[in-house]
Amino acid sequence: MTHKWFSALLALLSLHAAPALATPCKTQGNVDAAMPFPTSKPTDVPFARSMVPVILPNVSGALPHALRCTRATVSAAPGDYVIGGENDEPFPRMALRADGKPGPVVYLAGSPAAPGIFALVVHQGALTVIKRFYAGIPTDAWLSDDIRAALADNDGVMSFDASRRMVLYSFARPDGSVAPPPLERGAGGVASGPQIFIPAAADPRLLDAAHDNRHKPSGFACPESFDGLAVLLMSIEPHADSLTCDYRAGTELRYREDDPIRYQISLVKAARGDTSQSVFNEMVAQARSEMHITGDHVPPLPTGPSPAPQFVAYWDTADAGVQGVWVAKAGGWIIWVRAQYPPGAANDAEAGKVARTLFDRVAAQVR
Repeated sequence: MTHKWFSALLALLSLHAAPALATPCKTQGNVDAAMPFPTSKPTDVPFARSMVPVILPNVSGALPHALRCTRATVSAAPGDYVIGGENDEPFPRMALRADGKPGPVVYLAGSPAAPGIFALVVHQGALTVIKRFYAGIPTDAWLSDDIRAALADNDGVMSFDASRRMVLYSFARPDGSVAPPPLERGAGGVASGPQIFIPAAADPRLLDAAHDNRHKPSGFACPESFDGLAVLLMSIEPHADSLTCDYRAGTELRYREDDPIRYQISLVKAARGDTSQSVFNEMVAQARSEMHITGDHVPPLPTGPSPAPQFVAYWDTADAGVQGVWVAKAGGWIIWVRAQYPPGAANDAEAGKVARTLFDRVAAQVR
């Protein structure tokens, strides 16, 4: 059965600019610059959340199938685009291919949660990307330049991936901590988690978006979900010689008694002299110096031959729940998995299941 929101996305691909349309648009924009974003201020996250509606799938069903008037033609990477739209229309500006062929669609849209603010959005296939924001409707000259730049690549400040029903961020809080991306339930079919966050310091070009965000240097794709684990936030930090993926359902970095399980898997290209044993010893020494350990905890996944981990240390702590680390090596990479969760047999069982899933995938993918 085809979901209505998916049908709407497919309809977007058939949008075209009617060649016979020659009526010039009448209204004008008055903004000649995009808003700076991100600003490295605490307001970045709530502002971005307020603009999520403009990239959700239900928006595509409301887009007109042709331009009612024309403003300008701009040459861009995919070809020539015709810009149209009036200030009082639901989508004050749109740009469609001048030859009427299928291709990326550009539109300007506002969110009810952020009156007076407009986002420049590019939709193509399953990906809808916000390129920049304006505090009003931009002038034709400024918009033409921005549309040309927007069609040059798939980068943006935030995006929606319809194939996985995920909102993705590409900025961090001013203090560098992970900020939970927006979660929309019911609007346009967006499901609960995971929502993917890529820190600003990372290099998203190292992720193969067409193949589950596979890390190109290592070949590893961090799983986007686990059976039975409600993940609201997944953070992927790719670099040429390392990859770190965090999973959590909480929105605070500090430990709380009722926090859900949190996991982290890290892959680091082994440097000269580094071994899984030396990395494990270093991590254990660091944990013993920083945590208030009250005793050892039975590891929920034991060591063993591959794909099982080579080393494991698990502890009960006085103020941060159960914590543990597994370490292994695959190809030229050293891998460790960390876990933190409130004490309990069910949490132990789930931690073991997740760790087993991760190490099985490491053995199958890492080169």
